[in-house]
Amino acid sequence: MIEPQPMDAEAPASSDERVEAFAEFLDTLEEDKNSSEEEVASDGRAPDPSDARAHEEAGEPDDSAIAPPISWDHDAKEMFAQLPPELQEKVAAREAQRERAVQTATTAAAEARRNAVAEANAIFADQQRLYASHLEQIAAQMMPQRPDPALLAEDPQSFYQLQAHFEAEVAQAEAMAQAAAQAQAEAQQRDALSRHHELSQDHAALAEVLGEDWTDASRRHALLTDLEQVGAALGYSMEMMGQANAMDILALKAAAEWKAKADRFDQLQSTRANLSRAGRGAPRVARPGTTPSRGEQSARSRDAAWARAKAERSGDAYAAVLDSMGIKL
Repeated sequence: MIEPQPMDAEAPASSDERVEAFAEFLDTLEEDKNSSEEEVASDGRAPDPSDARAHEEAGEPDDSAIAPPISWDHDAKEMFAQLPPELQEKVAAREAQRERAVQTATTAAAEARRNAVAEANAIFADQQRLYASHLEQIAAQMMPQRPDPALLAEDPQSFYQLQAHFEAEVAQAEAMAQAAAQAQAEAQQRDALSRHHELSQDHAALAEVLGEDWTDASRRHALLTDLEQVGAALGYSMEMMGQANAMDILALKAAAEWKAKADRFDQLQSTRANLSRAGRGAPRVARPGTTPSRGEQSARSRDAAWARAKAERSGDAYAAVLDSMGIKL
């Protein structure tokens, strides 16, 4: 039996009342927390370091943030930071593209400038050699003549005049020879600069094509040693090998690869020939007391028929050979 509840019992709370009660409970907790923080501040105690670290971590920039272009100044970087992320990404990509274009143009301009300097050095060297050749020809044609010493006794004044003229011509010839030697030396210096430029270009080209086979010193030395052997086989002298450029080295490397393939092919063919000879070997000999196989009997019959045909040279003998081979006429 269900007992009747007393009249003074509390009625169950509705859902709205329970929500309001829970909200009041949360407000009470928040007020207690604030009051405790105010008490700590009034006591003069230092705040908890963990709270400071939490604030610092909250203020740290996000690793995924887009960095401004490096070449921009401080004011431009601050303006970049104020842009929306989508616009920052587009600006950064466009600026990176512009910097790559500038770098490419700078590299091309530097290469053009080096080529122009090398060409100017080559032209100047040719001009200096031509100038030296002209000076040497003029000095050889002058050929000053010393005055006759006997003239000193007859006409001293004329002798001294001729002597002064002779000495002037000798000095002029010596000056021309010195100028020619200097011009030749300058031409050689410019040739050395041009050669250095060509070697630098060849080194860069070979490094791009051959990679570490050229950039690594030990591997480059081994490669050049192999190429010297190939060049000697092709008729290149050591002097010609020393003057080889990038195209010559690449051509010799291709020839070395072809030679290596040919050597491997020759070795393979020789191995096959040896195996073939070893396979043929000596004819098998039947052991005494054993019955020869059908193949051995057929081989013996063919050999016997062929020996008879070579001896008799008759139609019947040749027919017997064909018959032993299974050919019926």
